[in-house]
Order: sequence, then structure tokens, then C-alpha cells
Amino acid sequence: MKADRKRGCMYGLAIGDAMGAPVEFHKRGTFEPVTGYRSGGKFGLDAGEWTDDTAMALCLAQSIIDSMGFDPVDQMEKFLSWMEEGYMSCTGKPIGMGKIIMRTLIRYRRTRQPYTDICHEKFSGNGSLMRLAPVVVYYADDLDRAVYYAALSSKTTHASPIAVDACRFMAYVIVHLLQGASKQEIFTDAFRKGVVEYFEDAPLHESLLPVINGDFRVKCSNAIPSSGYVIHSLEAALWSFYYTDTFEEAILKAVNLGEDADTVGAITGQLAGACYGLENIPHQWIQELKQTKLIVTVLDELLK
Repeated sequence: MKADRKRGCMYGLAIGDAMGAPVEFHKRGTFEPVTGYRSGGKFGLDAGEWTDDTAMALCLAQSIIDSMGFDPVDQMEKFLSWMEEGYMSCTGKPIGMGKIIMRTLIRYRRTRQPYTDICHEKFSGNGSLMRLAPVVVYYADDLDRAVYYAALSSKTTHASPIAVDACRFMAYVIVHLLQGASKQEIFTDAFRKGVVEYFEDAPLHESLLPVINGDFRVKCSNAIPSSGYVIHSLEAALWSFYYTDTFEEAILKAVNLGEDADTVGAITGQLAGACYGLENIPHQWIQELKQTKLIVTVLDELLK
């Protein structure tokens, strides 16, 4: 079961990314509702193609494989190869690269320092949360290490305390899902109490408190932003996960929020995939996802 959930987490990221990419940057309600893969969008992708979310996750996964663990320099080298050569890209190009990531990679190319110095809270984008799955999957048997390396994996490109702590919190949730927790357990008062107690010595940023408290559970879709701000993306993903009962429903709810649809889809996919497992992802969605051989090859190595 745990291996199936790990595969679901990684596939979920890619599927959510590919499902949301064609409606990224579109305001909700202005596009034909997403019911499956479609072509188009800002980048003119074919149906089932994915963007930077999945490409960077695969770079991160391959780095963990090659380094037999966490190596920030190797990660940045692979990210740089993605930017410059299209390494691990679905199309051979670095589709969808955000400004913060471009800036940090250009800085790394000059300094060879793996951790960014861009720490201001105004740079709290979702670019580290979107690619988190490989770290958590690899360290799923050790919660402390998963949370620790989740933070460091953010600091290579997103060192804002808000972005870093969003990754710490997400790692905590996904580890519990991978270890068998149900969706219902994740949203209980007992689980929230466990979060607070676990992070007592190094409390999560106050911006995360409404998310941790589950305030989104009483919000309608109009009150759920889905922008590139990491708190918005995380809340939208948890809201989509909470208000659905299957992987398919969660992904479609997430991407139909529009705006940063591919990344909200990728974050939701990590959660839903870790909960429901690969066996409960629609087979057609797996078949129609592009570059599945690459994903399978990397995932098989990561899970050895």
C-alpha cells in the first residue's frame, strides 16, 4: 500500500500539472470546465503535456537518486540543465519557468552557491511546494528527515520563511498520508493538534495558521484564491482535497479554479495521490499523460 501511495503522489503531481496547464492564467468561470486533458494554453502544449512543476520534480528526484540522498548542489546543477538544455522537460524546453526560479538559477550559475539569498516574504511563491513530492517520498519512513529536507529543498530557490514553512507543513501531511492516514484523519482536530505540537520548537509561520486550522472548510469557491502565492496555492489544494472523495474529483476541482491552475493541480495531485494511491487514479489519465516512460524510470529508481 505504501509503495502504491508513493507512486500516486508522484503521478498525481504530474497529472495535476498537465490537467491545469491549458487553463493557467485564466480566471475561473471564463473557460470551458476541464474534464480531462486538453491542448492549448499559453504555452501551446499538446493534451497530456506537463510544465515546470513536473520537470523540476523529476530533476529533484534524479538528484536524490544520483546522490543517494539530499545534495543541494547537484539539485541546482540539474535545475540549471533544465533551464539551459530542457533536461527532464516534456517538450525539450523549460516550459513555465517562474521569475524567482529564473533569478535564483542565474545567480547560482554565477556563484555556485546552492541556497538562495532571496528571503523576503514578498517572494513567497509556490515554486518549491509544487515539486516537493520526491523529497517526501524518499524520506517517507522518517518524518523528521522528510520535514527537514523539505525545508532545505525550498531554500535552493524559495527561502522566504512562508515558502519554507509551507513545504515543512506539506511534508508533514504527505508523510502521514503515505504512512496510511486517511483523508478524514488529516482534517481532524487531533491531527491539527499534532501539527502544532510537532512544530512547537520551531513554529510554522503565522501566515500558515488559518490553513492549519482548516479555515478553508467553511469557504465557498469564490473565497478561495488560486494565485501563485504559496499560501493561496496550498489552501486551494487542501480545499479541493477536502471537498471531494476521489482523486479525479480533487484534480478537476483544483484546476477549474483557474489562475495558477497547473501548480494548484500539482499540489492537489500530491495530496490526493498520496491518499488514494496509484490504483485509484483513472487509468486513462495515466495512459494519456505524456512522457510516462521517463516518469516511470525515475520513480522506479527513487523507490528502490
